Amino acid sequence: MTENPLALFLNAASLAIIAFSGHLLLQRAKHQSFYWPLLGCLVAIAVLIVDPWLKQLAPDLRQLFLLLSLPALYLLPPCFWLYVQGLTSCSPWRLQASHAKHFVLSGIALVIVIGALLLPAEIRHGLLVEGSDNILQSTTAVLRNFVYGLAILTFGLVIGWCVQAGCYVVAVFRRLHRYRDQLKQVFASTETHELRWILWLLLAVVGIWLFAAASLLYDNLIGPLQTDLALKNLVVFVLIWTLASWGLRQKPGFAELYQPDAEMQETLPTLQTLTEAKYQRSALNEQLSGNIVNKLHKAMTQDQLFLDAGLSLPKLAKHIATSPSYISQTLNETLGVNFFDYVNRYRVEAAKIQLLTSNETVLDIAMNVGFNAKSSFYTAFKKETQLTPSQFRNARRQAQ
Repeated sequence: MTENPLALFLNAASLAIIAFSGHLLLQRAKHQSFYWPLLGCLVAIAVLIVDPWLKQLAPDLRQLFLLLSLPALYLLPPCFWLYVQGLTSCSPWRLQASHAKHFVLSGIALVIVIGALLLPAEIRHGLLVEGSDNILQSTTAVLRNFVYGLAILTFGLVIGWCVQAGCYVVAVFRRLHRYRDQLKQVFASTETHELRWILWLLLAVVGIWLFAAASLLYDNLIGPLQTDLALKNLVVFVLIWTLASWGLRQKPGFAELYQPDAEMQETLPTLQTLTEAKYQRSALNEQLSGNIVNKLHKAMTQDQLFLDAGLSLPKLAKHIATSPSYISQTLNETLGVNFFDYVNRYRVEAAKIQLLTSNETVLDIAMNVGFNAKSSFYTAFKKETQLTPSQFRNARRQAQ
């Protein structure tokens, strides 16, 4: 083998991860549809990176996979977008006919592939494997113009992919931002639901894309930019490992609310309405709203439900025997606060007492009052007091 051994090893490891994860995803996708787009992402990546091994082990297939790399490239952004949709959906996500519009450009790329496959084998070999168009000089003008037409279409699609990918990146960022706002309407602790790994993965991909674009510009204006093949394959390996490992264990953010228990069936409204805090015609009046406020206050001060790190709106609704939509409406319209901030205010008040009356660490106190992480405790505490927990403790003790 003439290839860099380390680069080949990393490439093989990436393909092995895709093969193993793909098998598991295929089994899960039969029951949970949001795994299909993730499987599509991994298959597309496999098509894009398999060339070094085809060159060594199956050269006859190399032309086909080089051609399929264009539709595979176009599959990645919409598949990733649909996967994010599935994870952030307010109801169980399923593939629908309306999703077909996301794959129109992939279909066009596939038509180009079919057109290229109609070319004589020696022309495909010269263009794809040898990277030379000298063989076209001995062909007819019609065939030569046909090849040039395919090349122009391919170039246009590559440029179009940059635009498509950029649009989907923006859409994913906006979706995640809206999703975090929705989480705060339902959960008192959102750390395990926030999908931060997707944000970091997306930022890494954007960084790599910008570096690739800069490298291409440098190559054309100045000269070839030497980059280590093993380093490239290492980056690809890390991205694939992240996508596969996190993707296999990640559940939709609202999964635990998709199937409420029997007692909640009659009162739990659609999650879409609940999380967007849309209240159309409601029987909630001022008196009923006041009663709900009293129930909420009692649940927090006497029953201390805020100590439950896994407290959610349906749990609270069940405890005080009130419709979740009424609670959400009361919090947002009467008290002017979402569920997340309402619960965390009580947690912060409890933390203040412990900070002044005990010598426990800040982390221990955060866990005691219902927070899942020190970072979320710091954020909530500073939002309420404009001080960090340590600053609050030191300032009060110095004042005594």
